[in-house]
Amino acid sequence: MDAAPLPTAGPDHHIPQLEAAQHALLRLVTVMLDGDDEREVLWGAMAAIAATGPFTAEAAYAVHDGLARRCPPSRVAASTAVKQGSAAASEPAEADPTGEPAAEAPAAEEVAADRLDRRISALDGYSRHLHEPGGLWVQAIALRYRDHCFGYLVVRSPTAPSAEETALTDLLAQQTGIALARLTGSRGEPARAGPESSPGIGDLPGTGSRSPTAGPGASVSALTSRLALHDALSRAAASGRGEAGILQILHDNTGFAARTEDRFGNPRAWAGPGRNEPRRGPGGGPPPGPENRRQDALMHSARRRPGAVRDRDRLVVPIQMAGDLLGVIALVDPNRRATETDSSALEQAALVLAPLLSHERKLAELEPHLRRDLVNRLIAGEATNDVFTQAAALGHDLHRPHKAAVLEWPGTTERAALGDAVARAARRLHRDVLVGSRGATTVVLEADEDRRDPGGELYRAVSDELGTRAGSMGVGGRCDVFTELPHSYDEAVRALTVRRRSQDPNGSTSFEDLGLCRMMGSGEGAREADRFVREWLGLLLDYDSHHHTELVTTLAHYLESGCSYDTTSETLLIHRSTVRYRLQRIREITGHDLGAVETRLNLHIATRIRNVLDAPR
Repeated sequence: MDAAPLPTAGPDHHIPQLEAAQHALLRLVTVMLDGDDEREVLWGAMAAIAATGPFTAEAAYAVHDGLARRCPPSRVAASTAVKQGSAAASEPAEADPTGEPAAEAPAAEEVAADRLDRRISALDGYSRHLHEPGGLWVQAIALRYRDHCFGYLVVRSPTAPSAEETALTDLLAQQTGIALARLTGSRGEPARAGPESSPGIGDLPGTGSRSPTAGPGASVSALTSRLALHDALSRAAASGRGEAGILQILHDNTGFAARTEDRFGNPRAWAGPGRNEPRRGPGGGPPPGPENRRQDALMHSARRRPGAVRDRDRLVVPIQMAGDLLGVIALVDPNRRATETDSSALEQAALVLAPLLSHERKLAELEPHLRRDLVNRLIAGEATNDVFTQAAALGHDLHRPHKAAVLEWPGTTERAALGDAVARAARRLHRDVLVGSRGATTVVLEADEDRRDPGGELYRAVSDELGTRAGSMGVGGRCDVFTELPHSYDEAVRALTVRRRSQDPNGSTSFEDLGLCRMMGSGEGAREADRFVREWLGLLLDYDSHHHTELVTTLAHYLESGCSYDTTSETLLIHRSTVRYRLQRIREITGHDLGAVETRLNLHIATRIRNVLDAPR
């Protein structure tokens, strides 16, 4: 039968958007499914797809015995819609009714058409992007039924289509595959056997209940139902109800419990009765090896074969975006009552969920980068008032007083792992933090709520998350405005340096608790502290090192006790005469007069520094 004029195919003739083309869409789908010629079906499908978005026709191909053959549009369509010079018009020329040969296409267009033919011939039976950087968006849409590809539609667009337009295109492509399968069956071509199933994984029983040779009226009715379900699923996604809302629509539509899982088989969301617990192995650990291998086999089968596959008591469809497996969606069907309509609803839900989960994953990947960038700007003094908006978008109130902290954990294999541990620990302690990094250290900006804890609580929580206390933490002073954060960060770095150089490097140190040692944190202050210790204690340190004595320790306790022989002997558990002897040796080695007030002060400071820092010997 002759096809009705198709309002598409020209490269410069765009079909109105879906809201203005619903009636035309159903009419075109009727033409597509009622046709008895594959060329009419292909170009009818092309027109229907053009009605869903800013698509224009590039070419159509039928596949026979694995070979793709270009199909030009019908003469009716060409005379009403295909403009000369378009890709569709540059198909192999046909003689017109008068017998006059058609004009040859320009050489450049012939080269482009030949190149496109070669690219289509190289495809593996699945849809592929064909566009090149800087060019228009071009897609080869595979028209599949079961495990066979019956053709391709090549469409282009000035911009990438939306997720809804892509989902509708996939839906129409599925229906076109059924129509082409019907034509193949009517010509008596042999059916192709599908791939073998993995153990415990099979095709959907009863999927043959609706044959591709079913009448076009039934196909149009089924497509209308699919469009209505797709609209309900899209509305659920747009409403902000996320996975739970989409699964609820699927449950209401099919009557089966619906669930989503991550790619490892762990539950994400559920709708319907009988919610079960996450997969767990013995003792609450991860699933055993055989179960993991079975899950891998399921994922491989589900991705390799179109449509739903059976996995024991459920039907499963992978959720994919641009070839990336995001998870699976399943209907719980222990009695194997699901029909092909239920399977189709499951596939549609997977199409709607794909952009939602992809966006969620991108946000999860992007948020740590945004946090690190914001933290770096704040501690570098490069932030402006727009940081309040950026912090609020990340769920953080920057108007409150803050303090900086820096952490190093040598036992952590990756810096990102330490940052994640800090974030988890902060959530557990109900603390509001921004986590970033600078060099080898992890930087934390914490809202300061007048806590007296100098970081010890957070340090212990991070230690618990990592399973080791082999880390160091320095905490800076409180600042009331974000412009003071660079100063707090510098104080935290100095506190961390003091902590790491101390005789007990593992733990947390606050800059406010350093006292005299504040000047020793880093840079020139640290070098001056080392020189000071060397100047006053260098000879004693060398003597202790060579003779295995404890003169520096004795001197430190003597000065701390207020120069008391009795207190020093009690503290060191030595005789009073031993204290007197050691002090005499100190006078002889250093030449210092321990009776001079200024000398005692300098020695006291030097021993204090030495007790905090592991000063060079």
